[in-house]
Amino acid sequence: MPPPSLATTRHRPARENILMLMNTQALAGDPTDGEPAAPDRRAGKRHQSVLLIGKVRRGPTTTVCLVHDISRNGLMGRFPTPPSVEEQLVIEVRGLPPIVATVRWVMGRKAGLQFAEPQPVEHVFRLTLEDGLVARPPRFPIDAPAIVRVDGGRFTAQIFDISAGGAKLATEAVVAPGQTGQVTLVDTGTAMFGRICWTRSKLFGFRFCSPLPLDVLSHILS
Repeated sequence: MPPPSLATTRHRPARENILMLMNTQALAGDPTDGEPAAPDRRAGKRHQSVLLIGKVRRGPTTTVCLVHDISRNGLMGRFPTPPSVEEQLVIEVRGLPPIVATVRWVMGRKAGLQFAEPQPVEHVFRLTLEDGLVARPPRFPIDAPAIVRVDGGRFTAQIFDISAGGAKLATEAVVAPGQTGQVTLVDTGTAMFGRICWTRSKLFGFRFCSPLPLDVLSHILS
């Protein structure tokens, strides 16, 4: 896709759905800074500025990107490690199924992707899907030990999946929704503050106070 001017999931309601889906025109500065010129922009190719975490499959590797701009035919995103022009990958963002895409341009850590098929991009901006379930950012499966500190207590847990907005953990300790504190990854030392939002048997969900930055999430996944 020609570079724009700027820039699935489902289940429970989540505060990150609103935090991660916001207009970035006032936050991003000069929308053309560091990007190739786009003199051939065509009428009707409307691109909408967003901040969305994307799940990217590059061959056998799963990584993350931050989507700044999206349309029915493609997107512009920032990657921890930039892809190569003409590389084909699969990307997933909230509200849409996994999409096959081809890299058309790269500028620094930003890249423009063209979708193999047009997508119903309006679904990205819905909080609920057609079946009534709530759309949520992509989850990334991991298996990592963690130390949890909530309401003055301390116990060990295992993280089974993570997103920019929260994580799912398992523990032998007794926990309850509403408890606040922090989860610290043993392997990276990354501390994430938030609260327990649900429990089920030995599992519980931990919602972060603020979304994880791209580089932090990428570091956790690597």
